[in-house]
Amino acid sequence: MPIRPSHWETTTFFRPADLLIIGAGLTGLHAARLAKQQAPHLDILVVERAPIPRGASTRNAGFACFGAPTELLADAQAYGWEQVAETVRQRYAGIQLLEQEYGKRGIHWHAHGGYELLDDEATEAYVREQLPTLNKVLADSTGRAATWSFTDPKHGLRGTLLYNPLEAQLHPGRLVEQLLADCRDLGVRFLFGWPVNHLKTISANTVQARGADGINLTARRALVTVNAFARDLLPAEFPEAIRPVRNQVLLSRPLPGLDLRGCYHYHEGYVYFRNVGPDRLLIGGGRHRAGAASETDVFGSNAVPETYLLEKLRQWFPERSWTEADFPTRWSGILAQGAGGKGPVLRYADDNVLVAGRLAGMGVALSASLARRAVGRLLC
Repeated sequence: MPIRPSHWETTTFFRPADLLIIGAGLTGLHAARLAKQQAPHLDILVVERAPIPRGASTRNAGFACFGAPTELLADAQAYGWEQVAETVRQRYAGIQLLEQEYGKRGIHWHAHGGYELLDDEATEAYVREQLPTLNKVLADSTGRAATWSFTDPKHGLRGTLLYNPLEAQLHPGRLVEQLLADCRDLGVRFLFGWPVNHLKTISANTVQARGADGINLTARRALVTVNAFARDLLPAEFPEAIRPVRNQVLLSRPLPGLDLRGCYHYHEGYVYFRNVGPDRLLIGGGRHRAGAASETDVFGSNAVPETYLLEKLRQWFPERSWTEADFPTRWSGILAQGAGGKGPVLRYADDNVLVAGRLAGMGVALSASLARRAVGRLLC
């Protein structure tokens, strides 16, 4: 039976808002902060279905990256060089904005750079052939004549490495903590543990959100930033494809002698690994091995990609005897993919509901700039 809110609740927690933001992940929090800074008079309410932001924002690998050569070359074949240039421009601009605003605020920002690992001769030959063209396309975005270059083997890795100095790693949980604190300081309101089941415009200036508890909330406008979970709130005729995909992440115990530093990419970005602190290794991805099982918005484990990731570590670091017990901490995150390109969605579902999402695993890089564009539309 639906819960009937009290008068005290409807005039405080559930009072009508000027702007309702659905989803307290990176995009939603950036948008709430920017909107409140630009229009302090607005009553902004952020609702989140879980006790903490849950989706990809605090469940990713903590990469501030813009795409490694094999991924970008595959994108060029699929979508063309012009779209690759625009994709990297948006991602790198977002990384710079994030570093400028939060890099020195306790989010464990470490600019160790990024690497791509190649472990077969055919792929290496192809990358060597295409790298001058790729670097020429990236130059306008990164300001470097050679964004990516081949480098000497490092950290005992078996394979060929490319390097760029522009990527960084961070603690995404710390970033979300800082964003939450900034929003609260500005007077943004929050409702955690309140999943929205239905969203509709009921008049020219009123959007209604119905919670799982049956309580209705109204606002003048709404911004949907739940990324992979947006489809359930959008009309069937919404033209953008938003497809949830699950990724697995494994974090090691402390490993004596591990000197790995940086963000590492492999096989078009389907696999990634990095250090966490001085002696732990995080590795994730492998969803290309999971098949249809990865096409889900349900959190959980999958032994197929997890086994594959361990097999690759044994290949890349043959001097170490990797075991299941080396990775006691494991989780999954849900990212959003689309069709026809990798650009994020920023589109009105109707006159009062704006959708911002589909970040394709690049939420750390894209969320701040996407939020800025969303706020620009909402406040125009």
